[in-house]
Amino acid sequence: MLDYRVLTFLTLYDEMNYRRTAEKLNMTQPGVTQHIHYLEHYYGVKLFSYDGRTLSRTQNAQQLKRYFDSIRAEEMDIRGKFISPDTVHITVGATKTIGEFVIVPEIRAFLQQENRTLDLIVDNTEVLLRMLEKAEIDFAVVEGVFDKSKYNYTLYKKESFVGICAKSHPFAHKTVTLEDIFREDIVVREPLSGTRTLLQNAIADRGFSLDHFHRCISASNFSVICDLVANNGAITFAYEPISHCRDDLATFTVADMQISGEFNFVYCNERVAKEKITQIFPSFSL
Repeated sequence: MLDYRVLTFLTLYDEMNYRRTAEKLNMTQPGVTQHIHYLEHYYGVKLFSYDGRTLSRTQNAQQLKRYFDSIRAEEMDIRGKFISPDTVHITVGATKTIGEFVIVPEIRAFLQQENRTLDLIVDNTEVLLRMLEKAEIDFAVVEGVFDKSKYNYTLYKKESFVGICAKSHPFAHKTVTLEDIFREDIVVREPLSGTRTLLQNAIADRGFSLDHFHRCISASNFSVICDLVANNGAITFAYEPISHCRDDLATFTVADMQISGEFNFVYCNERVAKEKITQIFPSFSL
């Protein structure tokens, strides 16, 4: 069990406000300050500092947060084993491309044994990483960009990031230019999603933005995106496996914009992650 002063630290780390932290923990502000001072004295480092009225985390606080996140993941794993010693239960988070189009065969194979259960959380990268820090999931499989300085991670695989259109679209199976795609309607995922961020970064590197497309439409559901692409003449960019979800879709490439993205296992505690990941992905080793 984590020390109550550690819980105060983790809450302040998230809230970055002593008053809100005190309210959330049903404490007084001096009590919060006392807990932080205790930890600073115990570890011999400064954890938070003020620049005027702005509270900021020190690098020591960031390092300590990663350590406590790892301990919290270890604790949740032990508790689960005490509660159901004969059952293997894994809670995995996956971004939408991976959860809907990539890891389903591995999930099916894992669940063939009767003593195994699984909770699969499919959401965007930001949500999954917050859940990971709170030990609400054992590990996450995420696509695209995330802050690698904050988490432990291992590359799962690289995947091509391609243009997708209807088979009847003039772009189908062709190489086109940036100027060509900007004349089109594009459907993208919601803000902060991995695929949208990857596309935004790729076109930003070439001096453009999503505003340069004829029309930009946002949808958080891949079925909706695929339907708009297949039936409304729009285009999208996504990882190559998505192009196989319907028979009426095709891929295209953009000259001088060959993109690939990473699928990464992300975790706080390496021991817990190694044990859980290899049970679902037996051919993979950390």
